[in-house]
Amino acid sequence: MELTAHASKNTHQKCRAGSVRIGACLRPLVGSVLVAAVVLGGAERATAQATAPAVVINREYTIKAAFLYHFLTYTEWPSSADANGPLVVGVYKSDPFGEVLDKIAATKKVNNRSIEVRRISDPAESLHCHLLFVPDTVTADGLAPLFAAVSEQPVMLVGETEGFVDRGGAAEFYLEGNRVRFAFNMDVVDEKNLKVSSKLLSLAKIVTAGQASK
Repeated sequence: MELTAHASKNTHQKCRAGSVRIGACLRPLVGSVLVAAVVLGGAERATAQATAPAVVINREYTIKAAFLYHFLTYTEWPSSADANGPLVVGVYKSDPFGEVLDKIAATKKVNNRSIEVRRISDPAESLHCHLLFVPDTVTADGLAPLFAAVSEQPVMLVGETEGFVDRGGAAEFYLEGNRVRFAFNMDVVDEKNLKVSSKLLSLAKIVTAGQASK
């Protein structure tokens, strides 16, 4: 157990220093969130009635939440985007993550900055976010006012609807087989003066104006 903890600590330090691949950093983060969910679920089941439903862990959104953390870690925002306060991650409208994002925010920091998770329903509230996740339950009509609200603001919009990066999003999750992948629209990233590390971009599909994200 001590050896495992020591190895995990060393990996975390190397992740912060950027000396190992992001994939190696992602695995322990996903694992720790899954373990916490299993422990929590076990405790709840132990005190619940026998007929109560079991806790179901959505691994897809656990992985996406871990990726969002790394988007924060490997992105620099301009000084106009509240450089001193916590890094704010917003979830727009419906929240598919459950408590996963809150677990990450409670246990992780980015360059000594805390992470704050907000659930928002008004496009105007997105202006207070560094990164905003938009689930696929938001329709095309619902996206329009959101894109308009942040068009000139350094807010990284991350979605999972097909073609999200073509409509003006900075990043988009998609599934390739049973794997979660992501694309970045570098035109949008540059327009918002966001500096995304080449380490992160090396794992992404790069999209520019006029290209399809799929």
